[in-house]
Amino acid sequence: MSRHKPRRSIRAVWIIPILAIVTLALGTNGWMDHGFGPATSFYRAVCLFDAGNGYYTDPIVAGDWRFQVGRWTGLGVVFSAAIAALGALLRERLVLGVARYLRQQVVVVGSEGLATKAYEEARYVGKSVAWLGAEALGVDSIDAIALPWPPQDHVTTVLDYSQRADHVLIAAADDAEALSMVRAARVTAPGAFITAIMRDERLAEDAAATLNQPRTRVMSGAAIAARRLNHMHPPFLLARDKEQGRIHAVIIGFGQTGQAIARDLIVNCRTTYLELPAITIIDPRADALEGVLKARVPELEECAHFTFIMGQVGTESVTPDPGVMAKAVADVGPLTAAYVCLRSDASALGAAAMLQSVLRRQNVRHPDIFIRLRDSNTVGDGIGGKGLDALIPFGDLDEVLSASEFLSSAPDAAARAFSDAYRASLTREQRDDMTNNAARPWDSLNETFRQANRDAVAHIAAKLSSAGVPQELWRGLDGLPRLTPRQPLFSNDQECEALARLEHERWNAQRRMDGWRVTRQPKKDEVMRRHPSLLPYDALTEDVKEFDRIYVRETQAILMKAAGATRRR
Repeated sequence: MSRHKPRRSIRAVWIIPILAIVTLALGTNGWMDHGFGPATSFYRAVCLFDAGNGYYTDPIVAGDWRFQVGRWTGLGVVFSAAIAALGALLRERLVLGVARYLRQQVVVVGSEGLATKAYEEARYVGKSVAWLGAEALGVDSIDAIALPWPPQDHVTTVLDYSQRADHVLIAAADDAEALSMVRAARVTAPGAFITAIMRDERLAEDAAATLNQPRTRVMSGAAIAARRLNHMHPPFLLARDKEQGRIHAVIIGFGQTGQAIARDLIVNCRTTYLELPAITIIDPRADALEGVLKARVPELEECAHFTFIMGQVGTESVTPDPGVMAKAVADVGPLTAAYVCLRSDASALGAAAMLQSVLRRQNVRHPDIFIRLRDSNTVGDGIGGKGLDALIPFGDLDEVLSASEFLSSAPDAAARAFSDAYRASLTREQRDDMTNNAARPWDSLNETFRQANRDAVAHIAAKLSSAGVPQELWRGLDGLPRLTPRQPLFSNDQECEALARLEHERWNAQRRMDGWRVTRQPKKDEVMRRHPSLLPYDALTEDVKEFDRIYVRETQAILMKAAGATRRR
């Protein structure tokens, strides 16, 4: 069907200029035969579009077949143009009315690349979809309508068109406007699953916590890309395979994606066999970005060893001097992986290619270089390739959209399963205890606890690796890994204690990266983000340590699908 549509469209579009050319050719040729020059003949030919023009009242002229035909084709041009204009106006009005009053299962909001991909994905899976913010009006069928922004404000448009939607994806360029649209969609479509993909990771987290609605998920594209990358390519395995004592990551470009990667390295990639990670940042604004990060994370030095280098890597400029840069990277320690996170794909490719040259100065033969590309088809998959094809792409639009689960009616399946298994491990009294906020069903959980479950799932791979569980049982798995009594998370109290220590380190890192600091007061302060347990594991009381031990036991019970194991301990 799609092959025939363009042909019909071409005939409809070109019939008017074809008739106009025929009219002008006949008129010009006829007047030249009557003794007029080319310019005058062309001018008089134009008058054929006016059926009542006096040039054609002379009987001799009027009897020329060329003028007779030309007058009809000219009239056809005039009427065709008028009908086309009226049809376009009526079509636009009709499309706007249909989109507003017919039920569309999916509403996509935004003019960014993600919105385009989401519109295509909804059509591919057979959902009826309306796209608000398209470049131009488009109707592929009554179930697929693309609308440019109407004159009224965008929030009002979202209110008008999303009332009957099952799923709403908001991918606006401006985060503040996106948040306003989320609130509007939540009001007008209370039963819909709303997914908002924002630019700023911290703002997305704060917005999700503020909205605190189970069917509203606010996340950043950078965080999605970073978590997916480390899920598919765990850096702690790279460090272990290279026999390194810690992860050393070089990040080229410390914007939203670079910061999200650093956070995920710190929080979700801690293992029992590696020390605190080392992260080297290369960015033209490194000093300013260092100040921002330290303002957000007062106890940054407890999370990772950061090195900030004012510079850039690209085909047009390498600063500081390549030798100086290579030495600065080498002084931090052996390189585990490099991450190129620049705004455009062209800049990222140029930087990655130049980085390969810089690292060769340090005799790094096959560096693992991950590159954020909006279109991953630009390079290969990084397996056995050379040059650009040795680069490992991540975070393209399709991958981010898929990982966002915007069309799912049960997103966060692994985190939900983790939460459900935790509840199943409790006694009836514990589950029914209204003061136990963490024991509520998923849809009744505070967003803080839903996020805690997501973070718990994100760190499972590092725990399994620390426990020596073969990676083929968990690496790259989208759902929860399934363990058996023959392959447990731990087998004795000593192994449990090691994982409890690791869990506390992860919790410390997570809290600190969210701006928390230690306090000597006995109770935590939510407003000032102070917590008395932000201490090394050995400095904790036995009561606090037991929280981490219980968490490890519950994780094992969840992964083994043996909820009763927790009760029997």
